[in-house]
Amino acid sequence: MSPPRFLLWVQHLLGTGHLRRALLLAGALAARGARVRVASGGPPARFPLPAGVDLLELPPILAKDATFSALVTPEGRPVDADRWRDRRDLLLEAVRALEPEVVVVEHWPFGRSAFTAEITALLDEAESRGARLAGSVRDLLVSKADPSKVRRMLDQARRLERVLVHGDPALLPFGRSFPHADELGDRLVHTGYLAPPLRPAPLPERQEILVSAGGGAVGERLCRTAVEAARAVTARPWRIVTGPGLPAAVFEELRDRCPPHALVERHRPDLAELVARAVLSVSQAGYNTVVEALAGATRMVLVPFADGSEDEQTRRAEALAERSRARLVREAELTAERLARAVEAALAEPPPRPLDFRLDGAARSAELLLALAR
Repeated sequence: MSPPRFLLWVQHLLGTGHLRRALLLAGALAARGARVRVASGGPPARFPLPAGVDLLELPPILAKDATFSALVTPEGRPVDADRWRDRRDLLLEAVRALEPEVVVVEHWPFGRSAFTAEITALLDEAESRGARLAGSVRDLLVSKADPSKVRRMLDQARRLERVLVHGDPALLPFGRSFPHADELGDRLVHTGYLAPPLRPAPLPERQEILVSAGGGAVGERLCRTAVEAARAVTARPWRIVTGPGLPAAVFEELRDRCPPHALVERHRPDLAELVARAVLSVSQAGYNTVVEALAGATRMVLVPFADGSEDEQTRRAEALAERSRARLVREAELTAERLARAVEAALAEPPPRPLDFRLDGAARSAELLLALAR
């Protein structure tokens, strides 16, 4: 019997969190014998492909800036009709070549509305060939001021047979950020958080304070502040991973300003393992780094990205702080002194207690999708 076939569509625009989650899910499917192709529409990212997973790189599209006000090519040019056509044609060719039994779209229709025409063409072609359709979405959405947009998400989501929410309602029910969640009925399943397989280091072996800024495109302020905070907290070594999106001139400046007990690096493919070995993780409260810290039983200080209407990371950080699983420093109040105080307070706390919510979302999602294929 031939292995079940899956096609996953994912688009990262600024950071790389969406792609990292998609690769975790793809790896879990491949580990269970599935044939998996991931169609990625963002800039190439330096993450290893899981065994058994094939990557289709579409002509890349990214956000012009942190406001997501426009889509551009990596060269900064507006996205033209030729690029949209080329992407669509590659997706349709992939469907015809792979003949997937299930197509999974990541984050749409709860975001990525600018890609609706592309996704609709993909889903139409897949469905015409007998594929079943599913969605994959993180625990929280950015708030929408226009109720009609939220209603449109619901209408589009009804096309999907499964909506896999990669979170746990014990921490953050999806209905907190998507008020129509109940109307999806049993299509919607909270899978638990998508955590990579990590082996937490014993507490006596943990020494390093690890600061990470995701893809780096919106992490400059955190990285600058961490370099200054490291001057005040000298009892532990610091490692500051800026992400590849930080401008080169800023990266060089940070390296020059770094105190002797601190190290600045641009990218670490083993970042999750570093989190699980750190005595403390300082981050912006993005989904992946938070989940890695939870899986690694690592203390956290969270400085959520909160420009404009962005409130997803703030609400995640607040939920964890309310449960005494993280220290929260709001971006508007961020100074080197406040960050140093939060770091020292977190270091003085006892080890994190056992979790009361699920981190087995990759395995559970894979089983749900395999059942859909069958």
